[in-house]
Amino acid sequence: MKPKVGIIKLSSCDGCQAVFLDLHEFWENFEVDFWILGKTKRTLTSLDIAFIEGSVSTPEEEEFVKEVRSKTKTLVAIGACATSGGIQALRNFEEIHEYLKIYPKPNYIKILDKSTPVKSHVKVDYEIHGCPINSRILENFLKAYLHNKRPYIPDFPLCMECKRKMNVCVMDAYGIPCLGPVTRAGCGSLCPSVKRGCYGCFGPFSGANVEVLVEWFKKLGISDEDIKNMFSNENSYSEEFRKVLEGKIEKPKD
Repeated sequence: MKPKVGIIKLSSCDGCQAVFLDLHEFWENFEVDFWILGKTKRTLTSLDIAFIEGSVSTPEEEEFVKEVRSKTKTLVAIGACATSGGIQALRNFEEIHEYLKIYPKPNYIKILDKSTPVKSHVKVDYEIHGCPINSRILENFLKAYLHNKRPYIPDFPLCMECKRKMNVCVMDAYGIPCLGPVTRAGCGSLCPSVKRGCYGCFGPFSGANVEVLVEWFKKLGISDEDIKNMFSNENSYSEEFRKVLEGKIEKPKD
């Protein structure tokens, strides 16, 4: 029997879900049992694997993600929203009730105090990063799952991808600020390949040394405010990037 799959949407833009549409092998080897974007079925049943896109931002989503976890053997968070909180997590750094004042009847808005990644609420078995996720990484993950193998998910700096493509470092050569030294590989170094600095779409890799990069930015003459703006992205609420926005970066020791 084909593994039974659910593709779950929380607070997100649907971009990571759309990646599944182009993977022909996915449709041939998996049975999509639950997917609000593409099916009329609205009842969640037991699943072999669930892919969750989006951050947990409302009480309803918090309850739903717990239900998904209870009915799923393998749970995978996909995309920056599900792994780091997404753009919507930028509100975590401000007073949320100030934002609600833009609505005529803010008492109708039911949200959590913070927009958080899936792993903040339930056990996550795997995370596939990116904004959106890379179709090749997703495809490799699906193949590994079918053959009961450990999936390959990059956890090293984007700079390694630049080296493989023989890109000239945009910071060294042109003085262009770049988040590549602290960002997880996976996009194929899209921006540095066209002489633009990395924006951090795939979030930080494990052990990213943000302190050293911030110090380097300061040596380039970049202001503290502009540095914070660079880290104000879809992965801003990840543990490593969050330190910059919360002013918890310490000067690295010599």
